[in-house]
Amino acid sequence: MNQGKPPGERNPFQQCLSDFYRMRRALRGRRGDVWHPSTDVYETDEHIVIKASLPGVEPAHIKVDCNGEVITICGVRQGPDRQAVRTYHQMEIPNGYFERRVAIHRPFDPREARAEYREGFLYVRVPKAQEPVRYVISIRLNA
Repeated sequence: MNQGKPPGERNPFQQCLSDFYRMRRALRGRRGDVWHPSTDVYETDEHIVIKASLPGVEPAHIKVDCNGEVITICGVRQGPDRQAVRTYHQMEIPNGYFERRVAIHRPFDPREARAEYREGFLYVRVPKAQEPVRYVISIRLNA
């Protein structure tokens, strides 16, 4: 399989591809690396619920904020140690900084919002309200 090459030596194509991805990662800024978790938004009788798919994310690395009609979920998912990885053969799971903004177009009360992380999902439950309640707040996770 190595066709006469010394063990550990990569072919020029593999080396070029590896160099390209290394350079691309170095040139991208934090905003270029943002990924957006899959999210469901639904209502119950009493709440608006945002369910975000965040497997492998440490709860301490998740932040939930409310500003007017927009609830922002952001944080970081750590990937494998870059020093330990020699070559990727396939990489489909996004890592690094993530952010998801959800606009809620009905009155809600962010003061009573609760966030819970379990089984790889973040659940943000925001009580419905009769009139809009305008606050800028951070919602504590699992509180």
